[in-house]
Amino acid sequence: MKKTRVIKRKHTLKTRWMNQKVQLREKNLNLAHPVVKASYIWSILSEQLCDVLGPHVHHQWFKDVKPLVISHNVLILEVNNHFSAQWIHTHYHELVDVLLSVMDKKLSSFFLSQSERLNAPKLKTKSLLENTTSEVKRHKEDD
Repeated sequence: MKKTRVIKRKHTLKTRWMNQKVQLREKNLNLAHPVVKASYIWSILSEQLCDVLGPHVHHQWFKDVKPLVISHNVLILEVNNHFSAQWIHTHYHELVDVLLSVMDKKLSSFFLSQSERLNAPKLKTKSLLENTTSEVKRHKEDD
């Protein structure tokens, strides 16, 4: 009896996840903005993690995760502290990436803490443009 219940639950989850994947493809055209797309994908992924890991583990590690943006096929997710980022990376990163790859084979994930995001050095647009311009000039001179 228990085995039948597990098989039935697997079938139900698989059907629901496949429906979500189809919905994502349909909405993909409307989700051009990387922040909106990140939020939408995280909502689906979070639900799947809750199904797989259970509500207790999900609540402990993934409750406060905030999707930031999708950049270069990487879903960047923010957690409260460095310890949480390390723990998730060590214990759940592979599962998160597998679930993401079911939705979109190109996507992967990256967890970073709030302090890492806030303390990241800001790129100065002017110096970045100057470096790029000098590189282009150098390449032209080499040719």
